[in-house]
Amino acid sequence: MMNLDRYQAIYGEEYADHIEWLREISTAVDSYQDVLTGADFRNPALDKLLLSSFFMTTEERVRMFEQLSYGDPGSLLFSPGPSLSGVILNEAGSDAQKAQFYDYLKANDCRTFFAVTEPNKGSDAGRLEARLENDVLNGEKWLIGNGARGEMGVVLFKTGSSPLATRAALLTKEMINDGHLERRLLKQHCMRGARLSYLTFNNMPIPHENLLGEHLHPCERGLFSMIRTFNKMRPCVVGLSIGYAQAVIDLMLEHGEDVGIPLEACRHFNTTLANMREMNLTAARTADKEPNNTAYSSMAKIELDDFVKQIRPFLFTHYQKLQSDRFTHVRKFMRDSYGVDFMEGTHIIQKHNLVNILKRNDYQSPWRGL
Repeated sequence: MMNLDRYQAIYGEEYADHIEWLREISTAVDSYQDVLTGADFRNPALDKLLLSSFFMTTEERVRMFEQLSYGDPGSLLFSPGPSLSGVILNEAGSDAQKAQFYDYLKANDCRTFFAVTEPNKGSDAGRLEARLENDVLNGEKWLIGNGARGEMGVVLFKTGSSPLATRAALLTKEMINDGHLERRLLKQHCMRGARLSYLTFNNMPIPHENLLGEHLHPCERGLFSMIRTFNKMRPCVVGLSIGYAQAVIDLMLEHGEDVGIPLEACRHFNTTLANMREMNLTAARTADKEPNNTAYSSMAKIELDDFVKQIRPFLFTHYQKLQSDRFTHVRKFMRDSYGVDFMEGTHIIQKHNLVNILKRNDYQSPWRGL
């Protein structure tokens, strides 16, 4: 049972009902049998809140994701909403495409997906193998959240070999169901609510009006939009993980001493997490003001990954003391935390990004001028 007093001391009373519900369904969402047989869990009030994230700033979205993840991030990722596809649409979609996407979600409360990662090229948007030729798309995608069940989505592909040839298209329900897309759910060990999927595009026609960025300068249509999109979504993933870790630490602060876990260590992790929260909010504000400045979102992700690598061995050291039902959420975090490093760019990718920024002398402090 959650201690809402601890949640409210950090976040206030907003979303308290939602986090209780997300925690409540987490075990069922975690079950492969429930997911594969099509069982669903709906919360109209939460669906409406997540839909509203389509119009939020990065900072607003980060704050919301962190608080809701205090309930359970797997349940949150399982829920309907615009997710990452909404961010790319806001960056590169036309007004008509945004309206089409939002209106459908509002009417149907459906899940969405953003198909980037490929079996051979990972998430390197400049080297994707999926190709659009003669208005027909062929290629494979995998590790796509909600890809097997999403009713709308965005897919990334190449139209040629140049850096400007990276493009994206909006996929409607009709296109997804027209027989040119094969989808299957992948088995997962951690963060199962994300429902990672494998997609195969077989000669899928892509209407010209579904291409994102046609109203933009050619330099802004592809990789440029991708950089902005991931820069704005990365602090959300960090926030999601911070909220999850905060719930775990609060449990340890409340009950850890009962089973012989050092209170001072838990307090240390709590202080570290508070500092990370401020850094991540700085990254979110920077992404809103300077969407091309990726330094701070990369630093926030690096700090998060380092934090997880500190707290996870500590928890495993005390694993035998965490076997009661009281610590179920802690044990789940120990498993799910392995998936954190692979969300929105691994630790090493973020370090490479930061090194390249420093080499180009692109680093600018968000506190300059104060």
